[in-house]
Amino acid sequence: MPHRVSKGGTYRIDRRFPPPVGRLAVASGASSLAAYRQADACLLRLAERGRLDVLAAVKQGAVTVPQVLSADRSGQLDALVTSLTPSPEQAPLWEAVELWLGPVADRGPTVKRYGVSWAKLQRLGILPPHAKVSDLATVDWRGLTRGWEASAADHNLLRRAVGRFLTCQLGDVYHPLRRTVMRSWTPLAEQERVPDLDVPTFWQVVHATPEHVRAAFVAIVALGLRVGEYLRLRETDLHPLTKTVNIPGTKTAGSAAVLRVDPDLWPWVTAAVPAPVGYAWLRRYWKRALKASGADTTLRLHDLRHLTAQVLVNSGQSEASVQTTMRHATPSMTRRYAKQRDNGENATALARVLLEARTA
Repeated sequence: MPHRVSKGGTYRIDRRFPPPVGRLAVASGASSLAAYRQADACLLRLAERGRLDVLAAVKQGAVTVPQVLSADRSGQLDALVTSLTPSPEQAPLWEAVELWLGPVADRGPTVKRYGVSWAKLQRLGILPPHAKVSDLATVDWRGLTRGWEASAADHNLLRRAVGRFLTCQLGDVYHPLRRTVMRSWTPLAEQERVPDLDVPTFWQVVHATPEHVRAAFVAIVALGLRVGEYLRLRETDLHPLTKTVNIPGTKTAGSAAVLRVDPDLWPWVTAAVPAPVGYAWLRRYWKRALKASGADTTLRLHDLRHLTAQVLVNSGQSEASVQTTMRHATPSMTRRYAKQRDNGENATALARVLLEARTA
């Protein structure tokens, strides 16, 4: 098959390479067939050596085929690529973000949430498609905060996502660009959410779910699990003799633990592992049951974990022991439930005094 010749009289290379290069159709810069074959062979060797970065640069027009051929012959290929690589601040923003987030299948829970936040920022259109990382310093972050219509938690998650990206991209939490962005962007005060879920309501909701998924909700509460942790449990994580469960951490390294289960709750745990359904159906059954039982329909699956902590605190368990079971990173996270317990005790004392005075 004859090679197509470009308008300037040079042979044209038209080949397909592995992703992310794909089809490469460029002028070879060779006016003779022999020179063309040398250039074509050079690109094939680069592909075999895994130098797709060089081929991608050729495709983008950042470097020509003759430049690559000359650099490869002189052993200066790395120097050529380095000269083409922009500084971290000048790198294309959205490409850098995608590279930082990694493949969707490999993202953990926190990185997935960061990905959602970055997608939301992209949809806002305050940064153009061709923006560079340094353009983050030109955004009116204060104006974004003033006009924010979603929750404060979503706003603060976006701020954390941008800050974390800049730390990784620039290699320093104190980099001037990162400090400029973060100093001009104040987090919003978040209203603490207190789930309206008690033990009687929990059982009402559980009994409103199909029988084959009931044990799943009980196991989540019995172990104080995050939903992702529960879905990762396998039969090999259960130890029937010691009534313990290996918890595969999903949020932090400290999330992994071995937790003991009371013998009375052990049958529920064994019936729940492995999970009978995935997250989507688990959530669907939960929402349907909330509506059927007349419970607060805004309750989330994660509120089952909150119920675990609240029950332990209300039962008089020490803060340290509750923190161990819940695998909270800091005591302050556990202390939120103790505060709710104190509010309940004060409310009881206040009602007793008021009602006694009314009947006097």
